[in-house]
Amino acid sequence: MSDSAELFSKAVSALNNRDLGMAETLFKQVLKSNARHAPALNLLAVVLMSGGRFADAEPLIAKAVQLDPSSDVSWYNYGLVSKQLKKNVQALKAFTSALKLNPNVPETWNNRGTVFIDLKNYDAAIEDFEAATVLNPRYGDALANKSRALEALARHDEALSAYDTALSVRPDLTEAWIGRGNILADLGRCPEALTRGRDCGRYESSARQPG
Repeated sequence: MSDSAELFSKAVSALNNRDLGMAETLFKQVLKSNARHAPALNLLAVVLMSGGRFADAEPLIAKAVQLDPSSDVSWYNYGLVSKQLKKNVQALKAFTSALKLNPNVPETWNNRGTVFIDLKNYDAAIEDFEAATVLNPRYGDALANKSRALEALARHDEALSAYDTALSVRPDLTEAWIGRGNILADLGRCPEALTRGRDCGRYESSARQPG
């Protein structure tokens, strides 16, 4: 095993063990010897994302997809970074690229759906959340996000049904209880509203590693 390959292996192990400081140091050492190491660029971006350093992660993940545009994982992570930086058009393109390469990841559909919500394209968002739940019928986050899109279209009964389904698989999903309560309160069905709040939030997934 070459020195670079050994460093990369140690960096991956550190990341898997959640030793983010060591992982960052080792991935940077890999890139010092080979600045075009796309997997190291992707995973260093994952490390930075884990620490909330999305602006620092952006140029790394952008370079990773430039060097290896065939990696749906890198495109997915580029989408997450872009969304966190509120670059919704860029995020939409990244998630779409990931889906063209691999349409079988429910988290990618869910995250692209949240971008469509931010862009107020609620019908497209609903289609994405439904695609996510076809792949994973117990995907509570996607069901709750679908409810948000339905609520935005004033399709209240369908939104309530989707929230109920989300809660049947994720009874601990606080945001779904809040969203459900908001709809009931807005419809004047206050006795049925278990709780009330105005921000239902959005439910997204974590960065991915090649697997």
